[in-house]
Amino acid sequence: MKDAVDLMRVWVIDELKLSKTLLDALSQGKAVIHDGVAYWAEGSGKTGIIQHIPFKETMIKSAEEAIKAAQMTTVMAAAASTCIILGALIIQTKYLAAKLDKIQVTVDEIAKEIHSQNIIYYMDKITDYIGGVEVARTLLRDRSLAHEIREVAFPLLATSAAKRNHALSFVDNVLNLARNSDDLTNKHYELIINFAHMMLEIMPLGMHTEYLLASRIGRPQLAEQILLDGAERYQNAMSVYKSFLNEQHRRLIRGSIGNKAEVFHRIEKKAENLINSDENRLLLSLPLGRVAKLEAS
Repeated sequence: MKDAVDLMRVWVIDELKLSKTLLDALSQGKAVIHDGVAYWAEGSGKTGIIQHIPFKETMIKSAEEAIKAAQMTTVMAAAASTCIILGALIIQTKYLAAKLDKIQVTVDEIAKEIHSQNIIYYMDKITDYIGGVEVARTLLRDRSLAHEIREVAFPLLATSAAKRNHALSFVDNVLNLARNSDDLTNKHYELIINFAHMMLEIMPLGMHTEYLLASRIGRPQLAEQILLDGAERYQNAMSVYKSFLNEQHRRLIRGSIGNKAEVFHRIEKKAENLINSDENRLLLSLPLGRVAKLEAS
């Protein structure tokens, strides 16, 4: 994550206070941690809560420093600690809000430049999903309200899942507009592809927020299912994006992409970073290395 936040307070796992029962379960792959609570994993032969994770407060200068600090913990707790750090950054800092603001700026710019009913329809769908994510983030800000947000959280999770899947299904439609690049200016070509790119960039953050909300209201299996299903659908959308990029790259080699070569090179570099993003892999992974169906290649 590139956004720096000076003197950020972040809560990390206090490993010295982890119980022996939990440490043994972690070493045997029989525990899973959701939103600060360690549960017996499916297939462990046991059910319920093992331990509420003890935390200690630390001050860091940037998101990158927070993630590095998490990854310096012991092997058993590193993945869990990193996911907890990522969750804290989403909920407690301006990182997600900045991402949402950025995509809104892109939406506004497209609305001014491209007067297409299709693209306006797609933009409405992604902004609907973003609105739900922002509500979820607000509900998550105060852990002491967990028992009070349940009635609001259940319908929000249902509508957010529907809106998210709807938005992901439109990635191919959005890119089809860019495929007809001969009818687009360079600026419009870049705007449309960047919109699809930003949709894919924001989705792992949104899905992780949904996951955290389900965890917060005491539904760990639902939380896991959100990540598993979300990661699978996200991978499908990423495959569509990669196919589009490969197709455009072939056109570039053949010299049939016209005067958009420079624009495509800029897009291609950003796309490579997105496709290989470790952060997205972690955001769509179950804690303690139980990785959902998301592949980088």
